[in-house]
Amino acid sequence: MIYKKRFFFMIVFFYVQIFIPQIKIVSAEDVSRFSFAVVADPRDRGDTWKNALIEIRDMKTNPDPKFNPVEFIIVAGDIDPLETRYNEFKDIFNNFKKIQLFPVIGNHEFEDNKKHYIYARDIIIPNIHGLVPRHDKSCDYYFDYKNVRIIAIDGYSELGKDGVINSRGVEWLEQIIKSTPSSVNHIFISYHSPVFPRFNHTDFESIKEREALWNMLVRYNDRVRAVFNGHTHFYYRMRILNPSGSSVNDQTSFPDEANGIFQVDAGAVGRGILSTIVKVQVDGSDLFFRVFQAENGTGKIFRLIDEWNFKSSDK
Repeated sequence: MIYKKRFFFMIVFFYVQIFIPQIKIVSAEDVSRFSFAVVADPRDRGDTWKNALIEIRDMKTNPDPKFNPVEFIIVAGDIDPLETRYNEFKDIFNNFKKIQLFPVIGNHEFEDNKKHYIYARDIIIPNIHGLVPRHDKSCDYYFDYKNVRIIAIDGYSELGKDGVINSRGVEWLEQIIKSTPSSVNHIFISYHSPVFPRFNHTDFESIKEREALWNMLVRYNDRVRAVFNGHTHFYYRMRILNPSGSSVNDQTSFPDEANGIFQVDAGAVGRGILSTIVKVQVDGSDLFFRVFQAENGTGKIFRLIDEWNFKSSDK
């Protein structure tokens, strides 16, 4: 009997020594740290689009402190031809089944008898697990991922015209912001045409609607962090508190107003002079932003051209 007990304890000791050290305990901090990417306007340049996707996948340019691998990609409009661009995405991320692509509607999605819009609405959006559309024939939606809520709004259909979000759109957007659970630290919003454009498409029509949208967003600046756009084909960023301010409406100015909301134009991965990737690293209640650019084409190397952060301790 004594020998049997000794043998039993020897087995337990062997198991503890061999197997327990191999178990990695994942802390809450590890779980809360992840990154996502934002790109825009891949239309007509599949080579540049694919080159950007490969960089997002492989992270060849990832200076210290390292960003975690990207867990989803937001494309801020003009993804035509959408079926082709989406199949290229699936080919490149073939072995990364959990990576999702979230389409945002741009003006070129309505070409070819709304072919690209319909593909987003009927094929891509319904098949994204956890995505909540405004209704089943809408490309307005939100989704929650860990401690982040992403809201996409179509500025060309029911909730907007010519890229300008209307009063119904502001009302729906505010409803989704207000319904965000307390477990979500950060809200990001994406629509195609920026409220405050620079470089290209710099018209300021519908100023009343644009200011109404931004004033609403600022009311929730305790959790609304940034708006991601495309359309201009140029990268730039601003932080805006007062949408009627003189600097905001000066085409040569890029204001950085305390307590404002970031407007980040993701440039283009196809139609721009340069190919641009915006990455966001979420680390609990803190955020780190990086922007990478490369020449258009295949095999081009990305380099870091901009970075900034948001820390909850600074609020």
